[in-house]
Amino acid sequence: KDISEAMERIDIGLKRKLNMTPHERETTACHEAGHAVVLYILHPTNDVFKISIIPRKDTLGVTYSQPKEELYSYTKDKLLADIEVDLAGYVAEKMRFGVTSTGVSGDFKDAMRIAHFMFWSLGMSDAGFLGDYTVIPESQISENMKEKLNQETDKIFKQCIKEVETLLLKEKPILERLISELLSKEELEYDEVEAIFNEFGKTHMKSAW
Repeated sequence: KDISEAMERIDIGLKRKLNMTPHERETTACHEAGHAVVLYILHPTNDVFKISIIPRKDTLGVTYSQPKEELYSYTKDKLLADIEVDLAGYVAEKMRFGVTSTGVSGDFKDAMRIAHFMFWSLGMSDAGFLGDYTVIPESQISENMKEKLNQETDKIFKQCIKEVETLLLKEKPILERLISELLSKEELEYDEVEAIFNEFGKTHMKSAW
């Protein structure tokens, strides 16, 4: 518990006392539970370390992710899973409430950064756009090429959202259980998270490495 608390204080700051409305707490719990389900079941290299809906600094909640082993390079599968985990909070909110909150802002920024890196710098586009376009002066890249690269980002976002929606609908009982536990306890440590997934017969996806 001391190590966990220290990690949170360093990463996102001290705990804050906020008078959140019941709806805000439920939205935050739903958001973080969405992250956790996708992270636990789909991610090939990372694991859920802890889930919390206790406000800290600029965030109302957090789902901590830790690598299962130390890695020095990443595959397309790992990066796509990162995007799916980022988008899972948005999808979970949309599924439960029909609308989403400003809590998706940071997730979208991170997902967009990863997708941009994949297609503009790493040549991971299915359309075959190879090379690092970020080293070329922007004035020397045609508007048509920029549009095509950005279309690849939009395409992968839509594909990832579809996969996340399918998973969260399929695993709705786990999602609801995590939401309920978070609203009751506010924080779930690794063993508690693991126990819930195991109760529903779920185990981690095998590492791709």
